[in-house]
Amino acid sequence: MKIGVDVSCFGLLCLLLFGPSLSAQDIPTMTSAELARVQVHAVPGKDNLYLVPGFGGNSGGNVIFLVTDEGVLVVDNKFFYSYPEIMEQLRKVTDKDIRYMLNTHHHYDHAGSNADFLEDGIPILAHRNVRTNVLRDERNAPEGAPVILYEKSATVVLGGQEVNAHYFGRGHTSGDSVIHFPALRTVHTGDLVLWGDRLDGSTMSPFFDYDNGGSAADWTATLDGLLTLDFDTAIPGHGPILRKVDIRIFRSKLDQFMTRIKVLIDNGVGRDRIAAELDIADLNWPMPPGRIESIYDELTQ
Repeated sequence: MKIGVDVSCFGLLCLLLFGPSLSAQDIPTMTSAELARVQVHAVPGKDNLYLVPGFGGNSGGNVIFLVTDEGVLVVDNKFFYSYPEIMEQLRKVTDKDIRYMLNTHHHYDHAGSNADFLEDGIPILAHRNVRTNVLRDERNAPEGAPVILYEKSATVVLGGQEVNAHYFGRGHTSGDSVIHFPALRTVHTGDLVLWGDRLDGSTMSPFFDYDNGGSAADWTATLDGLLTLDFDTAIPGHGPILRKVDIRIFRSKLDQFMTRIKVLIDNGVGRDRIAAELDIADLNWPMPPGRIESIYDELTQ
């Protein structure tokens, strides 16, 4: 098992993510108060399911451990330098080895440590488009491309428990998986859902990664697929543990957001005015003008 971080292999990646000042001794840190918020803990009412919280920023995305008598299944792994942290957090709850890693999508704050886990012989399962996106997106190490791929759904059985990966369509990217733990009635949504504020207090909002196949137009229908699953607990890509009703709220907000943009387009508002004319203050989703203009481009192609 690795116990250190080899930054030399990721020199260009480091520069792209964090600027030229990042070195092995200069990996982003969190305050003691922030660290206290991202410690592993049991998911209430869900036997042997643990969450390493991620609120965006330096804390990355939410990570799940399913601990069984046959080993551990992990969903996501934060940044390229997060391998030691993930292993340290895991050892707080079990001495079992990791048997499988699942990616919700390819982004470097969710799948950044893929290469380290693959080097340890841990197979990584993801949607086929995740592999494509890892190899294309310069923010990811190509050595971390997943090795077990699926098209629509896949099932891993560990310790007698089924864990299902589902692809319901495009949204945040072209390869967003929903990970379903049916016996625990729990899902990990990846960044198809994110909720609340980052550690620095800024508010999160949906991001449409058009460079990697994302689609604002398709996202609501993708959430409709997610909502067909039987679950009462949802782990978003970033943010606190949610309920199914919260996913419906998120879907409703996204539908309102898209409807308002479409109405403005139908009323003749052009690209240069779309961001200024769009009123979404009640949704509490800060949106840079460029993001709204990109949605305009998708809807008017």
